[in-house]
Amino acid sequence: MKKPMTDSDIFTARARKSSMRLLSWVFAWVGTMVLADKAELYEWYSSAWISMLAIVINTGIGIGVIVTFLRFLKELDELQRKIQLDALALSMGIGFVGGFAYSLLATAQFISDAEASDILVLMSVAYMAGIIIGQVRYK
Repeated sequence: MKKPMTDSDIFTARARKSSMRLLSWVFAWVGTMVLADKAELYEWYSSAWISMLAIVINTGIGIGVIVTFLRFLKELDELQRKIQLDALALSMGIGFVGGFAYSLLATAQFISDAEASDILVLMSVAYMAGIIIGQVRYK
């Protein structure tokens, strides 16, 4: 005999579905980013309009990620939303402070090959660390 689903079970199922939807959008966005970057880097095509099309498609999928993330946040309970907000604040703060420090290091020529993607990686790691810290703290 099947046990009836409780409100908690329904919430968990909805949160899992929302997480998978967000993850799918993120993988699509990262995939199109890598594809567009490597296609340009290795000159897989020679037309500028194809490069522009790849960038437009990647940007469109990126907007989809933003919309899906906002929907994801709305579907979370208060504690999970607080954990997300704290992690986002940590990531943004580290991005600003780290980004400006990185820029100053590049300007002072302590760093010879500065890349914006380095800051994005730093922010991503900070966000993931913030999520893990929040999950452990509020467990």
